[in-house]
Amino acid sequence: MAGLRNDQIAGINKDMYKYERIGEELKEAMYPKIYKVKEDGVTGAGDKFTQKLSAGRLKRHTVEGETIDFQSPMQGWTSQVVYHTYSAGLTFTYEAVKDMLKMQNMVKEFATTWGDEVRRSKEELAARAFNNGGTLLGDFVFDGSFEGNADASGDLLYDSKPLFNLVGNTNTTKGGETYYNSVASAYSAGAITPTHFSTLYNLMTATNNRDELDRPSENKPDTIVCKPGADYDSLWTLLNSDLISNSQLNDKNIHKGRIQNIVPWDYITESAVYIGKAQSELMCFEERQRPEIDFFEHKPTKGYMASDVVRFGVHFKPGSRRNWVRGGGTSA
Repeated sequence: MAGLRNDQIAGINKDMYKYERIGEELKEAMYPKIYKVKEDGVTGAGDKFTQKLSAGRLKRHTVEGETIDFQSPMQGWTSQVVYHTYSAGLTFTYEAVKDMLKMQNMVKEFATTWGDEVRRSKEELAARAFNNGGTLLGDFVFDGSFEGNADASGDLLYDSKPLFNLVGNTNTTKGGETYYNSVASAYSAGAITPTHFSTLYNLMTATNNRDELDRPSENKPDTIVCKPGADYDSLWTLLNSDLISNSQLNDKNIHKGRIQNIVPWDYITESAVYIGKAQSELMCFEERQRPEIDFFEHKPTKGYMASDVVRFGVHFKPGSRRNWVRGGGTSA
């Protein structure tokens, strides 16, 4: 049997791309609701970002004609991201290719499956930062090392601390103050209380409302991430009730409507709840390469092979930690 013509191969590639896209969209992805998805300007093996803190505080003049003080711009932390490569491959036998009707069905079936696997891989990496964010030794998801650029903080964030740190493991800002963003006791599975919510909400808005130089900076959350099921039900009830549940005095619920966006994420495995700012420029899911599909002949067997390669990474820029707080979770 002669090999497939070039136009046939091109047609199969086109079909695989089409069905891969369908597969990726069959289920709604949650990571774009949490991360800022970035595609433009994403090149190379990875990227590096250096925080710009300030051009200097303004000085109030006390006398007429007072000289302006000139100083160098202040820089903060440096963060890195690596673009991970994911791939999959398929082999189609000589017989399957010869029977083109069977071949078309196989292309549709497996390309759709690839699309679902791409979505699944993205969800797993994005959620991994939350699930392993309190690990004291860090996790590969935070290691931004790429060719020729080793990440000095390794498996931890840019300042060599975990994404979620407890009061006993505070991070220090460039201004010299210490902060934490995780409270182990502020969570109860399926029964998240007004007290839990107050602890986390006030930690973010009234304690961590400081920039890297410890100056006041509004820090209002807009999103809650949790497990589906009882945690979601508990949070929805808390944020939509007029009165505090089980209150003998019928106390007003001050938390009603404070946060509208509750995201139940199937890929969250930690016993925790997360409150923060979604789609911030400081926490990006960077799409380095959309799925690249190649369909080609395997000469030794007269069969054909197909491959799918995609690249992406998550980038936690300096200041991203202050955008989230966590109740519960592990730290080991």
